[in-house]
Amino acid sequence: MKTTLIRGCDVIAEDGQGSALLRGGEVVIEGDRIAFVGRAWSGVANETIEAAGKVLMPGLVSTHAHISAQELQRSLVDTGERQFLRSGFLHFTPARRDGRSTPGDAAGSRASMDWAFAALLSHGVTTVLAFGPAEPDGGEAFLESAEQAGIRLAWSPTISGGGYWLEEDGRVTPEINEAEGLRQLEATVEFAARQEGSLSGRLSPVISLDEYYASTPELRRACKQAAHEIGAPFTLHFLEQHREFFETMARTGRTPVELLAEEGVLDPTTILGHCIYVASHKAINFPLVDDIAIMGASGVSVAHSPVAFARRGICLESFDRYRDAGVNMTMGTDTYPFDGFAEMRMTAIGGKTADFNYEAAGSRAVFDAATKGGARALGRNDLGRIEVGAKADLVLVDPHQIGFGPNLDILKGLVHLGGQAVVENVWVDGRLRVSGGRYLGADIRSLADRLDRAARDLDVQHASYDVQGRTFSERFPSALPEWTG
Repeated sequence: MKTTLIRGCDVIAEDGQGSALLRGGEVVIEGDRIAFVGRAWSGVANETIEAAGKVLMPGLVSTHAHISAQELQRSLVDTGERQFLRSGFLHFTPARRDGRSTPGDAAGSRASMDWAFAALLSHGVTTVLAFGPAEPDGGEAFLESAEQAGIRLAWSPTISGGGYWLEEDGRVTPEINEAEGLRQLEATVEFAARQEGSLSGRLSPVISLDEYYASTPELRRACKQAAHEIGAPFTLHFLEQHREFFETMARTGRTPVELLAEEGVLDPTTILGHCIYVASHKAINFPLVDDIAIMGASGVSVAHSPVAFARRGICLESFDRYRDAGVNMTMGTDTYPFDGFAEMRMTAIGGKTADFNYEAAGSRAVFDAATKGGARALGRNDLGRIEVGAKADLVLVDPHQIGFGPNLDILKGLVHLGGQAVVENVWVDGRLRVSGGRYLGADIRSLADRLDRAARDLDVQHASYDVQGRTFSERFPSALPEWTG
């Protein structure tokens, strides 16, 4: 069993009371586990990494990411169809009623997967809960891509209890298909049983229901029951559109949170993706029900992905209120560039702005959400922390970068100034996945070329999908016009 000694660095480690800064510390990796954390290890190592002046932190845990989403779907910045209000996902996902396919192909999807896993690791994310279907090959390409990257993955094929149709007049209409959702659930449970422990033990199952809005109470209860039976977390997109709230109220007389509570879906093994538009949100303004208190009493987790929503002019209200109520706050990386540091930074800034309070969304609480909070949501007390016995999922940071600089408080620096530039080494299961800032899973230039070709193909393919025959660039004009001189 290989033994690696990392010494001389400052370590964000567990001291029995919580996270603390160990200055000039030593951490020993034996196999896939942490064997020692302290100041003076007396053993003999196969490899020694001299890390004086650097910082060793636990790998970030992302509880929400769309790995195989095509790039154009994530490029709606400063633009979008006004009929969809703030939504960033209804522009490309609806199927055409006439059978025309949505933009994208298998080659582009694989390029997107490979790039996403590379981006996550390069930004210090060592574990990710991914949303993605099994199509078109039963999930083989997804697992191959994750294996190549060496990331830790919580995933089973996503279940959909409905979807959206793009009508000939350009309207988008939702449709529920409970029977298809139950069929997909059965297939997902079978997949989870067959694949659990794949990726050399780095794959764990999760029951992912695509959307609350496109599901029924029976399907939600069935998904939750299946998750309990296989010992997996249950997650779904929830309250990312304000119409979810209003339409549920009009139909049932209860808020969506109240409905989930009545269905028995809310507990510490459920992860609600986004959960923005609760009753107290100013875009909802329904003060008669305290949704956040209901969620807190259940111990449910929320996967907060602020970057994607900030780009649409949306903010969670507020990070501290959810956390103080007892909600387990976690961090997602919903959108490119899958930057866990950017998500922490936006959480801190958005939390302070929402509360008009510079003390809100403090760095320690935000960092905990991105590490131990995510691990807790996944039921993994061996992730998101540096302590003896934990998995050796580690990130070595070099703070001597022009955009980072000297920081007397390293944790505040990581939350507010961290990014890919400071990530030097990344280990998952004790194996080096990023070395000297270079991703080891593939040639990044080659990956970028594949992704660029996929994006250009999507631009053209969009014309056959769009009801007005526009390319993506025509439908959503570039911020800069082409030089015509």
